[in-house]
Amino acid sequence: NVIVVSASGNSGSMGNDAFYPAAYENVISVASVGENSEHSYFSTHNSQVDLAAPGDKIVSTHRNGEYATLSGTSMAAPHVSGVAALVWSHFPTKSAIEIKNALFKSANDLGLEGRDNYTGLGLVNAKA
Repeated sequence: NVIVVSASGNSGSMGNDAFYPAAYENVISVASVGENSEHSYFSTHNSQVDLAAPGDKIVSTHRNGEYATLSGTSMAAPHVSGVAALVWSHFPTKSAIEIKNALFKSANDLGLEGRDNYTGLGLVNAKA
């Protein structure tokens, strides 16, 4: 009874092949969006993308105890992991599937109406 979240990959300008583990069926694949909730040019876009989260110009811990501004779907995936953990902490009796479905249903749709290959079902929403 676990939720697995993975970065969708950073091949957005190079072919968008499936990226593992994000391409596995039971994994939540996370694409990156910038500050205006627009798909990041580097973010892999394909049929495996489930959700999107901020991943462009994110301040993160770095080597030697320093901080750095980084971009990538690896910066986006922790946002979804955090929201999943937050939701599950409020509903501890729910199953992983129920939490995953709640994330999908509460996402803010971006781009084309409904699911698309760039942002999946939309921007993860911690408030919903």
